[in-house]
Amino acid sequence: MDSARTASPLARLAAAFEDGTDLLSQAVAVLRARADRTELSFYEVDDPADLPLGAADRRLLAAYEELSGRGLEVTAPCSGCGARTTLSLTASSVGPHVWASVRTGPGSGVREPTYADLLASAGDPDVVLARCRVAADGVVPVGTLADLDRAEQSLAGPLRSVCVECGDPVVVDADGVAMVLGALATVCADFDRDVHLLASRYGWDLSTIEALSDHRRQRLAALVSGVV
Repeated sequence: MDSARTASPLARLAAAFEDGTDLLSQAVAVLRARADRTELSFYEVDDPADLPLGAADRRLLAAYEELSGRGLEVTAPCSGCGARTTLSLTASSVGPHVWASVRTGPGSGVREPTYADLLASAGDPDVVLARCRVAADGVVPVGTLADLDRAEQSLAGPLRSVCVECGDPVVVDADGVAMVLGALATVCADFDRDVHLLASRYGWDLSTIEALSDHRRQRLAALVSGVV
């Protein structure tokens, strides 16, 4: 077998996933491994970490869809009857990102933060705000944390649906990034299991297994494990 081929998409994801030490750095590593050059060009950035937060969150969700072949499912109980309702999150269901800033005064505004802003702020919202204030030449930028909230379009917040049994509203307070990364962690665990099975059965090294297409690796692993 030729182990010099490029690693498969899931192999690159698994490697990227290990580069992060927390949710944000993991998200950035995944985005860099699954960068959309057309999107980067549209937003006039080179690094996915510099995408507006809402655009980056949606790209992360799209990456999960591309790699798993399905949307992200969130299940929640109805507070009225107790029945469980499943919500499917996809790049299309959450709606497109709208690239805009919040006007805070003549020649002054607040732009949407980026993952890079959040990483640089070390969790201090005032630092994020200072980085996101923008102004024309000669104008002192102004803006509040409320303006920053209005500017950001992340996928964190309430998800709304209706109960499949009684029709009552179902609301889930969700963190889109944490949910996507949790789902991707499961995808990576499945990849690691495939690698272990094939390495144990055939004695192949890691680079050889990673060079297999994802479909072929999964099919061979299923044969080895007897799950066919």
